[in-house]
Amino acid sequence: MKKWALKLASFDSINYSLRPNKQIERAIAFDGVRKLAAHLPLSDLVYIGFGSVWFTDFQLAHKMLGVQDMRSMEENDIGFKRASFNLPYKTVTVSNKTSALALPDFKNDAAINMRPWMIWLDYDDALDDAIVKDVEWAIENSPINSIFLVTVSATPGSYGKPRQRPQLFKTLLGDVADDTTEDECRDTLPGLIARLLSDFMKSKALAMSRPGGFVPAFKMIYKDTAPMVTIGGVLPSRGARTAVEQVISKDWNALISGVIEAPHLTHRETVVLQSQLPTKKKLTRKLVQKLGFDLKEEQIESFVKYYRYYPSFAQISI
Repeated sequence: MKKWALKLASFDSINYSLRPNKQIERAIAFDGVRKLAAHLPLSDLVYIGFGSVWFTDFQLAHKMLGVQDMRSMEENDIGFKRASFNLPYKTVTVSNKTSALALPDFKNDAAINMRPWMIWLDYDDALDDAIVKDVEWAIENSPINSIFLVTVSATPGSYGKPRQRPQLFKTLLGDVADDTTEDECRDTLPGLIARLLSDFMKSKALAMSRPGGFVPAFKMIYKDTAPMVTIGGVLPSRGARTAVEQVISKDWNALISGVIEAPHLTHRETVVLQSQLPTKKKLTRKLVQKLGFDLKEEQIESFVKYYRYYPSFAQISI
């Protein structure tokens, strides 16, 4: 007898608030937008995303950027009811539609269609035709000075065998995948997906003759369980493009070449390590051992790199 597996909604299988590398990725992204806000007219920014039932990114948008107007999308009926119950602020609204249907509604909403958006299409799934269409829509239709990010899974099994992947990417993304090789598809899949998505966004902005084009600003690959890829950038006005490029060329942390894979630490370990930072000297394993515990060198290096974004969790009784 054949058994059919029931696919759980993501809010039933993942607690988004407890994924440390995801939290670091989010903090880096919002810190970047905060830097951009000094050079772009983002005081009336609208945040659009998949809040699920946790709304972690929505809370960051409000607390770090001061965003008031926030729109979430939830197609699952139970998820919609739970999301509506768990709204973190009264200025958050939830649309009980797929992103393909909800995004055009936002475009037709006179209250927000002339204001800059920060759209984060944060999927749990592998890149597919529906996601590509959402990305294409966002690049073509977002108001000027908007910020757009997309996250997809880079789990190898979701993309077939390496020899099948060049044609898959060609089918999904068109000409930007022309030179994709089987070796890339096998050995550097997350990085390949990041490059192809970025090139696809630039090509779509160019094809649409957007005034300021598309300025790549976000590349973050992280891994809590599955490897995930986040790519994004700015869709500036023509006059704002140079300022955006200057911001990104200086103290910019959101174009990351490696993988965000910070060590899982206890609260006490985190506090003790943070008390040694920042420092011009290298934080070594020998020093950590003197502090009373032990970590691998690569774990220490990762913590030092991301400690400013490192999440702090506490368990409380209510």
